[in-house]
Amino acid sequence: MLLIPRQHAGPVGRAFEPELNRRPSYSQQKKYASSCPTWLPKVLQTNKLSLLERLPNDVQKLIFSNLDYQSLIFLSMVNRHFHRTVDPPRMATLQDKFELVMRAAKDFPQHWASEKKKDQRPGNLECYWCFRVRSPQHFDVLQANTAYFDPQGRFIPEQEAGPQDRLMPLRRFCIGCGVKAGLHAPSDCIVTRTGLDLWTALQLVHCGPKEGGVAVTIRLRDPSIASYCIREFRWEASANERRACIMKTAR
Repeated sequence: MLLIPRQHAGPVGRAFEPELNRRPSYSQQKKYASSCPTWLPKVLQTNKLSLLERLPNDVQKLIFSNLDYQSLIFLSMVNRHFHRTVDPPRMATLQDKFELVMRAAKDFPQHWASEKKKDQRPGNLECYWCFRVRSPQHFDVLQANTAYFDPQGRFIPEQEAGPQDRLMPLRRFCIGCGVKAGLHAPSDCIVTRTGLDLWTALQLVHCGPKEGGVAVTIRLRDPSIASYCIREFRWEASANERRACIMKTAR
């Protein structure tokens, strides 16, 4: 008879230790199953107000007044409450908006031009009227460099300019801002930086209260019909003075 010594290394043998380590822990599973069954739906927790939302409205406005344009934009995208109460274009100063839009077009990578073979695209440009960085299709190739303005800062056509009006240099502005300000006259032909031909028009049809915009229909050169809906915000001009612009190719 041969006697072979048994290997004993505590409560768990060395030979079976790796195998037992790979086994699931039944005690943990049993504990989890007894406390939170997997087949039960998860309880939705109610959203609690943040500390900033709990402050009085006067205190919130005081805090908002000390934020720059970029911080106001980020805050307006946090939740619905701040989206309703924070209006970055109205609350920010002109200097803050000017600095941010210039820095965004220059330093933010998403606005840079791409020279890759599979992804060639021009860089985005900044508009110093609405203070947004937009794609090149929203900018005119032959943009006006100067314009007449009255003492109240309103645009005056060159034919109607008087001695009290001043000729002022213009910074870059998008086509939408040029149409709203009257810098693009009706029936003008506009060539975008992407080579798209646009025409301004006066034929407007309201889309409805939910859309909050105006629908424009105009005949193009082909001559097919294209329409474009421009979302308007606090458009104070009368119906016969409103101007819109086609921004899409013909269908």
